[in-house]
Amino acid sequence: MSHMPLDSPAPVSARGVDARIDAMPKVGLNRAAWLALMLCFFFANYDISVLAITLPAMRDEFGLTGAALGYPVTWNLVGYCIGAYLFGRVADRYGRQKGLTLTIAALGVGGFLTAFSWDVWSLTFFRFLTGCGMGAVLALCSAYIGELAPKNQRGGYLSRLYMVGTVLLLVIGFASLPVLAASSTGWRFLLGFGGLVLLVLPLVNRNALVESPRWLVAMGRAEEADHIVRQMESRVGLPPGGTDDLPGEESAPAAAAAVAAAEEEVSARALFKAPYLARMLIVLGFWFTFYVAMYGYASYLPLILEGIGISTSHAILVSVLGRAMPLISVIAAVLLVERMERRTMVVIGTLVFAASLLLITLDLGEAVATAGALFSSFGIAFMATPAYTYTAEIFPTRARGTASAIADGVGHLGGAVTPFVVLPILTSLGARPASFVMVGLLVIAAAIIRLGVRTRDRSLTDIAA
Repeated sequence: MSHMPLDSPAPVSARGVDARIDAMPKVGLNRAAWLALMLCFFFANYDISVLAITLPAMRDEFGLTGAALGYPVTWNLVGYCIGAYLFGRVADRYGRQKGLTLTIAALGVGGFLTAFSWDVWSLTFFRFLTGCGMGAVLALCSAYIGELAPKNQRGGYLSRLYMVGTVLLLVIGFASLPVLAASSTGWRFLLGFGGLVLLVLPLVNRNALVESPRWLVAMGRAEEADHIVRQMESRVGLPPGGTDDLPGEESAPAAAAAVAAAEEEVSARALFKAPYLARMLIVLGFWFTFYVAMYGYASYLPLILEGIGISTSHAILVSVLGRAMPLISVIAAVLLVERMERRTMVVIGTLVFAASLLLITLDLGEAVATAGALFSSFGIAFMATPAYTYTAEIFPTRARGTASAIADGVGHLGGAVTPFVVLPILTSLGARPASFVMVGLLVIAAAIIRLGVRTRDRSLTDIAA
């Protein structure tokens, strides 16, 4: 009768890796990895926000008018959708490290080259390239954190990263104003600054942004997965090489083992079949509908406020103050994201956004409209972290990158159709009808996401069932 040596590693399975990670008191990544993730979140959101404040300067330098003014924005969103799918597929087929490397490279190179644009066509192409990087970096980072975090901490870590990024965005946002005012080419420095995300690339290695062990074991590379999990266990003070056979697992129902086996076999093609097709339609429907309303709000808020009788100067002030509200809501999200069901937080944030639009629209005075504008920013930021967390965690490991990227990337097409849905109503019927349409879309979005599965405090393997 043969016996396994005492120091031999236990057999590694998807359920075993899942359980060992979930048993950790915190994520077993080093500081360099957290710095890399923080920079990814910051620069992705930075590029999204900086385009809005630099567009007027680009318009003046290149003489953009009419349709040409929309080319950089439209093609940036097109790139967002294409990059989301392509880099998401790379991450699922070749690994999270390769997916992150490509999307970070596209984001950084595109941002850097935008600073050297010489006409509308070069500007449009470079914004398209930047959009390809933007489309996957947030989704892949969210999926990555979810795969390396214990089941009761996935949302918490993501919320804290968003909180740090929000503070940095506020600081950089105020610092960018004198840069724009100092020179007509200030916009080039601001967009070129986004290229610094390339500093993250050297940190995608075996010590910092390691490969996801959940992905490795799903691809049959169990020994590599075990090695990384042992490193993580050592970093958090646990004895490396925790057994893969957890107490009670042998007596678990056969269905539990089937879940783990199914998790390892799922590919991206399964996203378009039951049961994952329903989940994809739910998150895709939510993001698309939500983005139609959100982009309408973000793009046309000053026009809406002016349309209900608020002065132009006050309308601009409200828009600027609204940028500070996300910090408050992100703090609230950090405190609640592991205490509430994720989809419930998304519903609450979305409905707060909808209610705030009603306050703006119902002509209850300038003070009420101001409060509505501020709380709308609160609602948007409150739902963002749990929404990204939820989108990543409801899909199996081998399709998680693709699914997350498709949901958010294709969902951004809602922003692309906003000028054809909200703007015509705003210009022909007025601010109130346009606001009512956006409120209706937000209520629909909240109803859609409410149909999703429960995820809080559940292992990723169980959620994938």
